[in-house]
Amino acid sequence: MVTWRPVTGEIIRFDRSLATIESFEEYFANHRIIARAHDGGESYQIELAITGRRRRVACLDEEGNIAPGPSLAELVESMDKELRKVQIEIGGHVAWGNIDLGEVDVTWDDVDSIEESSEPEVDDEGIEGDYPDVLDGPMLLISDLSFAELPRYAAQTGSPIAAFELGKANVILADRAMPRRKAHASPLFVILLSMDPGGLENPILAVRQEGSRQVWNWDYQLEDVAWVAQNDVAKEFAHEELGEGAFVKRVCSDLPETDRDLLRAALLGDPTEAGRNISKALHLPVEVGDCLEGLLEARLIPGAVVFEPKPFTERIQTTVAYEVAGHGRATPTFWKLYRKLYLEHPLFMEAVASAQAGLGVILFAAGVKKWNRPSGKILAGIGGALAVNSGTRILTTQWVQAALEYEGLAPRARSAGSAPTAPTAETAPSVDSAE
Repeated sequence: MVTWRPVTGEIIRFDRSLATIESFEEYFANHRIIARAHDGGESYQIELAITGRRRRVACLDEEGNIAPGPSLAELVESMDKELRKVQIEIGGHVAWGNIDLGEVDVTWDDVDSIEESSEPEVDDEGIEGDYPDVLDGPMLLISDLSFAELPRYAAQTGSPIAAFELGKANVILADRAMPRRKAHASPLFVILLSMDPGGLENPILAVRQEGSRQVWNWDYQLEDVAWVAQNDVAKEFAHEELGEGAFVKRVCSDLPETDRDLLRAALLGDPTEAGRNISKALHLPVEVGDCLEGLLEARLIPGAVVFEPKPFTERIQTTVAYEVAGHGRATPTFWKLYRKLYLEHPLFMEAVASAQAGLGVILFAAGVKKWNRPSGKILAGIGGALAVNSGTRILTTQWVQAALEYEGLAPRARSAGSAPTAPTAETAPSVDSAE
């Protein structure tokens, strides 16, 4: 299945008598390029759908089906040859159309050209698409960022962070913008909403998915070009893959329970109401909308785990507790086995460790008696290692057990073998991380 993503650009008109809107729409119609556009006077803004590493543009083939057409570089080159008195900028590719200077026809081929790469530009995290400048206000993150990673972000942010589960993802809410590094670079996906409580600046809404990032433009005005509006197949494709449709599709692919119509309305509605409207579309508690509008602190969200800024030692304890409880980056199966062996049967673990320590002491004593022989030193070394290992295991297990109990995640409070359950958007009790 072909996966499409939108790309925007513009055509700058140097001479409106030659670079007409009709000539642009005629070009898209002749080449069956599916596009949206907006006439901004000197600038003609356009939006296309692309796919793959070569960024091939969506078009209608001879059978009337959606298919990958020319690459973005090839499209810009083709427009460069056919359009006049324009500058074309699409997805990092720049070209000038033919320019008539009296009887001399000068084209881009007559001047030194810069070789354009068909590969998309990526940031230092390998993601295509510019990273937005987030606002210094409430932030909502929906991603696979684990609970075990949140204590350090709370410390770096300097304010509480609330979190709860939403399907396969975690909802993370902060009163202030979280640090960019790693928090916004989730291996799978991340939906980011950054708000200005004062309403002076439009919210920042970004969706990162499958190696690309899209940032929503709240002043979106593009509409289907004439031929697309008259073709049912092309029109439906543009509705789903361009503009607000592209955002709705991306969000719903990760959060299938999202209300598509409400989300689309939120994107096209009043930006100052975006926090509340998007929260409603995602079926989040109404308090999340209050928090995004600056009316409620994140720590007061019902049913959320709250991570307060803590000193380093306490932060490590909280991180270890959530990692062992199965809410970290490690494979849950590993921690399930660890809990079963060490935490759910503490008396058995202590008995085994005590027997190991006793054997270690015996071997160490035997080794000391034969210290002048090589075998004596070996026995003493093995015995000492066994004793130290067993003691360390007992102390570590007791420390981990204490950390789990301190955070309310101790396995003794649940049925054996099951992982502690994190709060969800619908059913979680009000649970705060210990302060």
